[in-house]
Parts: sequence; C-alpha cells; structure tokens
Amino acid sequence: MKRLLVGSLVLCMVLGFGSFALAQTGTVSVDQWFANHTLSDPGYDVKLEASARLTGISGEVSITDKLGVAGSFVFGKSDDFKVGDSTAPDFYGELSSVNLAVQYQIVPMVKARAGLLTGSYIIDKDDKFQMTGITLGAALDAVVGDGIGVFGEAVYAPIVNAKYADQELKDSSMMAFEAGGTYSFGEFAVKGGYRYQGYTFKAESVDEKLSSTFSGLFLGVGFHF
Repeated sequence: MKRLLVGSLVLCMVLGFGSFALAQTGTVSVDQWFANHTLSDPGYDVKLEASARLTGISGEVSITDKLGVAGSFVFGKSDDFKVGDSTAPDFYGELSSVNLAVQYQIVPMVKARAGLLTGSYIIDKDDKFQMTGITLGAALDAVVGDGIGVFGEAVYAPIVNAKYADQELKDSSMMAFEAGGTYSFGEFAVKGGYRYQGYTFKAESVDEKLSSTFSGLFLGVGFHF
C-alpha cells in the first residue's frame, strides 16, 4: 500500500506540474510485469533465478509542443530464489524504482529525456541497496494503423550512488529498456510488450560487483487526455 501511494504521488506530481504549465495532452498507464529475476556475483560464480511479478505505473504530460515531463514507478518482488534443486525460504529480490524526467521532442515521434532515479533493491529483507542517480534516455512512439501504435524507451544511469549498510557503492549503474504496441479505442488503450531493467552495484576501485536484472513481458491499460 505504501508503494502504491508513493507511485500515485509521483504521477500527481508529474500531471500536476504539467497542468500548472498549461499542458495540452498526457497519458497515464498501469501494467503488470511478468518477469524473470536474476541475481549474479561473477566473482563467486553465483547466479540465482526466480520468477517475479511487478506493477508499473507511468505517465507523461506536454508543457509545450516539444517540451514535456515523464514519470514512472515500478515495484514488486520475486519468488524465493532457487538454490540447487530447492528454494531458499525468504531469499528473494524486491525492487522499488521511481524515475522522473524532462523530455524534449527532437524530431516527430522521438524524444530525448534527462532525469533522476531513486529507489531500492532488497535481498532477503536484511540486505538493502538504496539508489539515487541521474538518467539519460530516449523514447519513441508512432501510429502504424487505425488505433494501432508502437512504442519504445531506453534509459541509462551511468553513475548511481547505491548505499548498502555503511558503504557507498558510487560506481554502480542502471540500464533499462522496453518496447511494445498499443491498441486505442477512444481515450483508452491496451498495451503490451517486453521490459528489461538491470542494476550493477559496485564500489569505486573495486573489481567485485553484484548484478540484478528483471526482464519479461508486461500487459496493461492506459488513458489519454
């Protein structure tokens, strides 16, 4: 419930800012993400996997014909990781990620984005990585037929400051992308596609790193205004 309230607050901030700036158009959507979650430590030759189900909430509004604001919130956790032929009780990955960005239309259908990332990644309740960083990205969308559209988005955070216990892993990073299609009927739409989010946690001047990824198909609905 707390995460849902935070996500709703993010969208209210995005839409509220757009409305304040006399926004003309905007979209809001929610989806269910059916993902495969992996946790790997190359230094110890360890790779764990588990199924995950996450919720995604996103929205964007235009401020002018070219300038706009976009926001997204993803949260959820995986099942218990498999260790050998069995599962490890209470050993899972949980993600909560918020991304707010300003976007500018470079050419029709293509937008450049720059913004802020904040969130957390938790392993087995006790190990928590708190993340903040600056993101760069691009988004595209196009209408290809009567009510049918395609979309894509890529986001990269080259430097993420991840806090773990009393350590600051300042050489961490994040990469995400998604692609899919929509079918619109009036102001409403259904959408589906593939989404990937990957995080690397690493301290400066240290070779060891921990990698976490979520990837899989998503289905959702949206509203255009």
